[in-house]
Amino acid sequence: MTQKEIYGQTRDSVIADFKRVKPLYAGRSNLYIMGILSDAQLMIETKHYNQARQFINKAKLLLSTKVK
Repeated sequence: MTQKEIYGQTRDSVIADFKRVKPLYAGRSNLYIMGILSDAQLMIETKHYNQARQFINKAKLLLSTKVK
């Protein structure tokens, strides 16, 4: 499975997006990850299961990676 299939974009792109918005969250970057999980919930509600899986994978990547 490719990174685009796993995350909907490359791993580096997921991390770069997070780094770009991280300063806006003033030390509460968990809110960004919670937003990704909310997006996954919406995708499940609308039966877009593959996109939901990709959002969940993004959240897992960010939780498991120490991004500075």
